[in-house]
Amino acid sequence: MIDIPGYRVVRPLGRGGMATVYLALQESVDREVALKVMSPTLLADPTYGERFLREARIAARLHHPHVVGIHDVGRHGDYFYIAMEYIAGGPVLHDDGKARDVPFTLRVVREIAKALGYANSKSFVHRDVKPDNILLREDGSSALTDFGIARANDSATRMTRTGAVVGTPHYMSPEQARGRGLDGRSDLYSLGIVMYELLAGRVPYHAEDSLAVGIMHITQPVPLLPVEYKALQPTLDLLLAKEPEQRFQDGNAVATAIEQIERRLERGELRELLQGRTASAPTMALPSITPLDPGARAEPRFGTIDLVDSSPQRFSRISERRDNKAKRNNLGPWLFTGAMVALVAVAAFTLWRNQDKLRALLPRTELNDVLVRAENALAKGKLSGNAGDSARELFESARVIDPDNDIARAGLRRVGEALVAEAVAATQRRDYAVAHARLADARALLAGGTAVDKAAAELKLAEAQNTEVASLFDQAEAALAAGKLLDAGGAVDLYERVLASDSGNAPAQAGLRKTGAALAAQTRDLLNQGKVDEATTRIEAIARALPNDPSLPNLRAELTAARGNATAALDAQLRRGQELLRSGRVDGPGEETALAQFKAVLARDPNNSGARAGLAQVAQALIVQANAALEESNSSVAERLIRQAEQLAPGSADLAAVRSRLRDLREQVEIAASRPVLTPEQQQKLTANLAAAGQAAQAGNLIMPPGTSAYDKYRAVLALDGSNAQAQAGLQALPQIARDQFNQALGEQKLARARDMIDTLEQLSPSDAALTTLRARLAEALLDEAERRVAENRPGEARRALDAARGLSPANPRLGGVEQKLRELSPAAGGNGL
Repeated sequence: MIDIPGYRVVRPLGRGGMATVYLALQESVDREVALKVMSPTLLADPTYGERFLREARIAARLHHPHVVGIHDVGRHGDYFYIAMEYIAGGPVLHDDGKARDVPFTLRVVREIAKALGYANSKSFVHRDVKPDNILLREDGSSALTDFGIARANDSATRMTRTGAVVGTPHYMSPEQARGRGLDGRSDLYSLGIVMYELLAGRVPYHAEDSLAVGIMHITQPVPLLPVEYKALQPTLDLLLAKEPEQRFQDGNAVATAIEQIERRLERGELRELLQGRTASAPTMALPSITPLDPGARAEPRFGTIDLVDSSPQRFSRISERRDNKAKRNNLGPWLFTGAMVALVAVAAFTLWRNQDKLRALLPRTELNDVLVRAENALAKGKLSGNAGDSARELFESARVIDPDNDIARAGLRRVGEALVAEAVAATQRRDYAVAHARLADARALLAGGTAVDKAAAELKLAEAQNTEVASLFDQAEAALAAGKLLDAGGAVDLYERVLASDSGNAPAQAGLRKTGAALAAQTRDLLNQGKVDEATTRIEAIARALPNDPSLPNLRAELTAARGNATAALDAQLRRGQELLRSGRVDGPGEETALAQFKAVLARDPNNSGARAGLAQVAQALIVQANAALEESNSSVAERLIRQAEQLAPGSADLAAVRSRLRDLREQVEIAASRPVLTPEQQQKLTANLAAAGQAAQAGNLIMPPGTSAYDKYRAVLALDGSNAQAQAGLQALPQIARDQFNQALGEQKLARARDMIDTLEQLSPSDAALTTLRARLAEALLDEAERRVAENRPGEARRALDAARGLSPANPRLGGVEQKLRELSPAAGGNGL
């Protein structure tokens, strides 16, 4: 276990890619916490530590009932750690993957939507909303955790993980998959995926890899809930709209929509939602087995056979079997007599059948024994050998016993003749090694002779012919393997030349059949590709070369069908292209890519609208891949993908955006390569300016006073080192600091300070999306101040507050009411506050 001062680690709770979470006791306050500790192996890359501590800084500023609270953050040695609220209520998803019921799902979605609305009001986007990041407290309420990849709406503060677009593919929004800028509506899309998974028990989009899933988020329609949950489909449609403008615009709107559904459920409406779905496995009733009578002894039984025999008819069958047994007992003597007669007959037949073996048991001489064995070996075709049991060896043994024995001499001649016959047979079947061996043995026994010479001549001629045929056959096999089938010198030509020399050549006949099958396969490939004209030409060529090929009738029938279904073939290829696109097989070598499929359709039908739309989708997928390559800082791969997409969709807005990102990446690389090395004095000055900038930012001196403000100090650092990451991050964080200090001042009713922070933010980030909201909030606070001053009969101060509110929010509907109250003050009272 790790050792961090102030904490006693109890046990590990879980492990992720960057950190391990432990259950620990915070000893100073004696409370259980979830202690998240970054893996020390990641310290080699400082961005990991930055990201880890950034999670703590973000989450610590978020105080909401449905956001996991942060208690402490720090570093001890090589351990970066965060102590956060320990939540022990269990996962939001069942471990077995079963769907959750509707009331639970609605409550979780409503609570997390409120948490996201709150975080978005602080100008943060979570960017990784998924079930793993939604925890349940013991009271059943839910809480959102893991702001490790959250970021402010300002794209300049974006932080990515090496090697991927940040986020979890199954839950990321279409704009997140494209690598575009994100706002809170992206988190609402992810929450919609979570809602679907809680109700259906699975995520809606599945594919072979992460890229394919991202493409499905972009191209596939909004998933449909099970039919029993159709009342929730409109809400899901608004969460999962492909364009952010068509979704719920903030988390509070989602929570309001969910609350309306929950109220309808409380009133007894939408009862079908509460019925849910049952998924019980079918059960099989086991039969009950009872004995025939209560006093009977239980006996082993075989399955349900006993059930059949326990029917009422069983008793009659038992009685019938007993009667039959009695009748058989009366036939006993006759059956015995018949059995004895049959036994004698079998014995006589057996003696006759084995008379040769019995004869062998009779006394005989050694010579006769050898001759009998030799004749038996000759009859069995065992002519020669070295084991001492062949006909040749046995007849020669007989001649050793009796050199003048005519039977042995005649036997050897018959063995020689049989060897010649075997040599001829071996020649005919082209087993030339066996033929030579048999002729050698025959020549030794017969001392030559006409039959031996004739067989030898036939063998020599066959070997000569076989050499030529073998050469042709080898050429034919090579042509078949190379796919050279119908040309001159192709497989058909060569096999037919073999058969012209040897009409019974089985391998050549088999080769022609294989060639016909290969030609048929080629023709079917052409038909499958919709190349009807080429297929027609190929079938005609097969008919000329192999008129009796068995595949011709089927090929002609398939050709007729293909001609009538050309449109259907195009549609099938379009569908295949869409399937490959969804599975992430966008481009690459071979035909099994979406790009190849759509191009093939256009080759057959240049004006096919479906194929042109498919190419546009391929371009979009290539742009997604290019964004992913840029996330990995792989500019060469990104450039290749951009060029491919440019050929397909040269006017795409997404293409222009990713091209701009590529230019930015190259500029950053060039700047980093050309950055001069700082002198020790410059480095010391840089470090001092960074420290001063941090102190000024902490004190709230963001842009004032000039020269010593955080803004000026960070700019001084960048003047020394234009790519200094700490200074860039500091400048990028200043707008958020201004927003935070505005909120703090407004909460403390320091309205002048709040106005200063608005002015500061306008200078730091003139297009900041939060400015309109901040002005409106301050205007409301000023109008509240004006009303208080009216109530205190202090019109001068009321007038100043009212005018300030009007300057911030001239269209505020409360202005007229406060103005009227101010006018109603008596003139005498009007001097009280002046």
